[in-house]
Amino acid sequence: MSSLGAVFHRIVETLTNTVSDPPPELAALPAQAPPATTATALARWLLELLVRELELTPGYVSMPAEVDDLAEALRRFAVHLAGRLDGDARRPAEALADFLAGAELAVDGVVDLGGGVEVRLSGRVDALYAPAGAALEVVEYKLTPESSQPVDQAQVALYRHLLRRARDVDATPVILRFEPDLTETRLSPAESDALVQDRILPLLADMLHWSQAPEGAPPPASTELCPACPARAACTTTYDDYLPGRDDPPAGAARPRPDAVGELVAVEAEPPPAAAPGDEAGAEEGAALRARVEQLLRHQGVAKPHAKVRVAARVVQVEVSVGRGTVARVDRAAADVIHRLHAEDEREATYARRGGQRAFTIARRQPRDVKLLPLLGQRADWLRERPGRFVVGEAVDGGVLCGDLTDPACCHLLVGGTTGSGKSVLLRAMASSLAHFHAPAAIRFTLVDPKRVSFGALAAGLSAHLENPLCRDVAEALPVLEGLVEEVEERYRLFERASVQDLDEYNERPVESERLARHVVLVDEFQDLVVSKHTREPFLAAVQRLGAKARAAGIHLILATQRPTKEHVPTAVKANLPGQIALRTASALESRIILDQPGAEALLGRGDLLASLGHGLQRGQAALA
Repeated sequence: MSSLGAVFHRIVETLTNTVSDPPPELAALPAQAPPATTATALARWLLELLVRELELTPGYVSMPAEVDDLAEALRRFAVHLAGRLDGDARRPAEALADFLAGAELAVDGVVDLGGGVEVRLSGRVDALYAPAGAALEVVEYKLTPESSQPVDQAQVALYRHLLRRARDVDATPVILRFEPDLTETRLSPAESDALVQDRILPLLADMLHWSQAPEGAPPPASTELCPACPARAACTTTYDDYLPGRDDPPAGAARPRPDAVGELVAVEAEPPPAAAPGDEAGAEEGAALRARVEQLLRHQGVAKPHAKVRVAARVVQVEVSVGRGTVARVDRAAADVIHRLHAEDEREATYARRGGQRAFTIARRQPRDVKLLPLLGQRADWLRERPGRFVVGEAVDGGVLCGDLTDPACCHLLVGGTTGSGKSVLLRAMASSLAHFHAPAAIRFTLVDPKRVSFGALAAGLSAHLENPLCRDVAEALPVLEGLVEEVEERYRLFERASVQDLDEYNERPVESERLARHVVLVDEFQDLVVSKHTREPFLAAVQRLGAKARAAGIHLILATQRPTKEHVPTAVKANLPGQIALRTASALESRIILDQPGAEALLGRGDLLASLGHGLQRGQAALA
């Protein structure tokens, strides 16, 4: 519900600003109407305002659980207001107009920190109440868990302090919390003043010092507040460690997603720099490795080698350019370069020949995390165009590694990698990117998690997009797959009647009510479905049918395993999964089973991958989502 907190605040602000012109149902209530009657009229008004918000932002349709929670919070708020008005001799509409004295009030004032130091603070008070015959109340609405109560108390106490200094208003601090139930917390004037003097003002003095010397500041302790912090972007320059609360995008999808400066927007692709912006350590490491490789090549008799460096998240790629006729000499020198890098520099490197290009790929000492949200921003326009497009991560050249399930070369995927290779992280990123720009009516998911540990958080984030409950065992998964085979046949009958060839052409017809959703089935540890003789044959039959016919029908398989062996990835499975992604494997043989070539056994783990998604084999780093 906290993800729609801004909507709640807008609705209550609108209520306060229009309270002098209430709807007829509330205006008609007589004096001293029963609180239940007043609450019903207020709830209907608040829910009408919620409907307007939903109409203005269709993306909220993907958040039914959050919207339901928000509606329930508004009903509780209506009951609370009706209770506060009970006993007033006036008509409820008149009493409410006086009670709601203000909403979203800007406060600004100078605060004395002692020692001749003053700072100017500003904020925005959620509400100011004026109960009949009682002191004013400065009120904060909170749709967050009770774990943030100490911070909330500090906030409302500081607002009381600012109101006294800037407006000469003495108000009682009140917190209305709507999760899990509506609770009211009041601070006495003495408690509030003590909190400001003993905790807040000393902290402000420390913050003033940290602003001048940020390296001395402690790391944030309450990362659950990071998404709402206006300094979130600047925080990454001071605390470069990965903080999930600050750096991760939500797992849910098709919803408004603010970034540090506003809404997510498309970014025009530009030639990637040698290192990502802000990756100074990577740029420095890349320059040193380029100089080292050139030195070692000269030592082997390669005249005037010139290297170009690309710094990726986990590796540095040094491309070597030499004069005509010396390519063979570089090839002969490569083994010695790799040996010396390992023996003298303790650096692991590989060497690749691609046409006329020669490149050394060397593991970084200080790897960089890849976040999903910036990659989505870079490819936003492309991802929006059609459901089925997804982001895997960042390519070695700095670009965004993407795939498209509507492409015959990538319509179904085989994903393999050992424990610790980053397979579950990769699957979450792919699923989040598939749903990010598309509502549940456009794309649906079925998640199969026999190990019961991979998709719990993902299922919660994509709840609006799930076609079925999370399948946790073979008995639940097989009927779902067999049902999808029947769905494929039904869709082809619809295509035949409509004289179209595939899902995209069917959905382009003007009959919007008959549009079909693209359907993605993610199966983690699918080997559990082939090891038993009772489930092997029906599973292989479903995979063969879906692999052969489901692409045009808009139904796609993503099958993942940590044991890519011949036993667990039979030919019948592999032949029907044209797209392949290999994370680190235990052997070259397992790499060949996934990619038809070795190489994955030399990957670094933790999201380092090789992908064949219809555009040749590419190396990349899986995004964190």
